[in-house]
Amino acid sequence: MLRRNFVLSLAAGFAPLMEGKEGARPRLFLDAAGFARLRPAIKTTHAALWDYVKQQADSIAATTPPSYDAEFAKRGEKDSEQLWQREVGNKLPYVAMAYRLTDDARYLRAAKDWAVACCGYTHWGLGIQDGGALSAGHQLVGLAVVYDWLYNALDAPSREIIRRTLIKRCGDALRNIPLRNKPLLQNHLWVPATGLAAAALALSGDPEAERDIPKWIEYVHGKYSGTEAALGSDGASHEGIGYWSYGVEYMLKYWHLAADLLGRSPSSPWWRNTAAYYLYLSLPRNAWTADNNVVDIADSPRTAWYGPDYLLRRLAHLYKDGQAQWLAAELNRTGHWAPSAAWLNLVWYDPAVPATPPTKLPSLRHFTDMDIVSARSGWSGDESMVVLKCGPPAGHESAPKFDLNPGIGHVHPDANHFVVIGAGEWLVKDDGYQAKMTSNHNTLLIDGQGQLGEGGDWLNPKDWYPLPKSLPRILRAVSTPEIDEIVGDATAAYPERLCLKRFLRRLYFLKPDVLLVVDEVTLTTPRKLEVRIHPEYAATKEEDGAWVCRGKKSLLRIDPLSPEGVTFAAEEAEIQGMHGRNPRLFALRMTAETAKWRNAVALSWCPAGGRPAKVTLERGGELWVLRAGSRKAYVNFDLRVS
Repeated sequence: MLRRNFVLSLAAGFAPLMEGKEGARPRLFLDAAGFARLRPAIKTTHAALWDYVKQQADSIAATTPPSYDAEFAKRGEKDSEQLWQREVGNKLPYVAMAYRLTDDARYLRAAKDWAVACCGYTHWGLGIQDGGALSAGHQLVGLAVVYDWLYNALDAPSREIIRRTLIKRCGDALRNIPLRNKPLLQNHLWVPATGLAAAALALSGDPEAERDIPKWIEYVHGKYSGTEAALGSDGASHEGIGYWSYGVEYMLKYWHLAADLLGRSPSSPWWRNTAAYYLYLSLPRNAWTADNNVVDIADSPRTAWYGPDYLLRRLAHLYKDGQAQWLAAELNRTGHWAPSAAWLNLVWYDPAVPATPPTKLPSLRHFTDMDIVSARSGWSGDESMVVLKCGPPAGHESAPKFDLNPGIGHVHPDANHFVVIGAGEWLVKDDGYQAKMTSNHNTLLIDGQGQLGEGGDWLNPKDWYPLPKSLPRILRAVSTPEIDEIVGDATAAYPERLCLKRFLRRLYFLKPDVLLVVDEVTLTTPRKLEVRIHPEYAATKEEDGAWVCRGKKSLLRIDPLSPEGVTFAAEEAEIQGMHGRNPRLFALRMTAETAKWRNAVALSWCPAGGRPAKVTLERGGELWVLRAGSRKAYVNFDLRVS
């Protein structure tokens, strides 16, 4: 009856949704039958997942919630989103879940105490953030789950406190989310919007909220419909894995609730492909550590902030994706995951989907909307890996749909930027979560200047919207067992004032341990050109002219193959950072003053104590031959690659 009432109300344009009172609960994520099925499952198929949830619930039950006054005194108005409240919201479903599955009164007391404390916080974000902040989304989801799952178990005064708080904070959210004009492709929309939807669905049937609930749900569903239209088809995220994990958690929460209670499901093909984005940007698994297991393009760290085990399990269930199931299990097995909402593992794990290792998948994947190419030498766990990025900030498919910023602040000015992992560790790096400077990346500078949007803490959307006439793009991504060839055209990423006519970068990955980088740069007038490479470890110059980086596990050799007219420098310098940090970044700099430059660099690597391959270059006019022992790559500058 519940689902039918919701579907009928949607057809009527979000008219009053249902008369769902006590008898219709629980309804968020699990109904009564779902909990009944889960009780025996936590002793069999879900036992390991339950063990962790119970540990978390026990820890929460043994602690007291933070005081608003004490936390505000620590952070003041600098923490305008009051982000410390996120963890309060995150904890609530753990103890609610534990009580539903065990009937242990300790968990009920903890759920009540933490929920009532949350309700008592003076603000959920300051100013126009109040109710529309990230912290509000976390708390609305957590409170909605407690209210829905424990409705009959809560004492009447506590239940009333939660009910009134949900109604008030939903009103705050609907008022303040639009005031910040949150873009369709950003977690700052998805998190509070999902909280608003969860709370509205938990309140459905409440006489006091009856008139507002359709309005709340209609607003959220309208925003998510816009997001669906804006997502590209390749499954990649413009903000990197860290923000992917945050956004996908809240998007999947919304779409689960919408499927169960509103009869609506996501429509974008992005969802079917997005588990592959995580898989292909995962480091070789024998190199994983707690804070180092994914490629950190954009403002992502080198690990996921949220999950991603439960996210991958939901995607595995929805799309019968065995590789997603396998990756979730591997992350759990090795302990490299974040527990924000690990209770969702109990809800989203589908043991009918077999875990399938990726060994039969192609080793190269081109994400054609974001124009990110991930190439590796295999799937053994000890493979080498190269990633090239050369696309517009929010992807090709969404680009023409926007005249204004769709949410590109966390994107970097990094067209034709590449990173390398080999011999068990990082060799050539991204700069991480820093100010948006092209100089921090492994790409081209012209007269010391970089790409569109650079210079501030966030990528400047005014340089990109309305769109330039053309966009940076990957022209070629071809894989064979011996060599991968990737070609990026970053010309359109640079301002017209720099007089750039052509910047083509060709990568030749001679698997498993040599990368050849060949750049072709043409301008209308001579200028100072500089290509930078940022190795993970500092480089020293050898007698034969190569630069060598000695890592903890690896030895990287960098050979300039076309040094004529090129000045070389290597230095560690302080860069413009974020949030008060000014880190240091090592750079190998190759500089030439010309209007036409063809520059070739070879990178080769091996485990520490070994000797990397030496690469040579033979130039014959428009045809260059690069050799690494018996291995060869041919560069034909006359050959069209577009």
